Amino acid sequence: MKLVHAALLLVGITFFSPASADIDASQADARLIGMLIYTADRLLIGQVINVETYGSNRTLVAAIGGLTAFGPRFVWIPLSWANKEEDYIVLLLTNAQVAALLGFGLGIGGR
Repeated sequence: MKLVHAALLLVGITFFSPASADIDASQADARLIGMLIYTADRLLIGQVINVETYGSNRTLVAAIGGLTAFGPRFVWIPLSWANKEEDYIVLLLTNAQVAALLGFGLGIGGR
């Protein structure tokens, strides 16, 4: 399952190149774990569960979705796709763009 999501992320990195974000590697540590993740159009999609290196890129590991009986899905989001706000993360992608990357809708709430 992780391989499928990693492959989807790699495809997304290739086809979607949002402008560079303001999270740098020095901020990518335990302070980000637990933060909620919103899309650019302010829909809540999940929460940061870890920060890892995927290939040569630092990534947020996110648990997204989870309102159905199937539970959350885990995805890796490049730091360059996200901005850190006061107490949450905002992606540079809209819900439609994220859904296109992952193949399913994600919005589970709004901000």
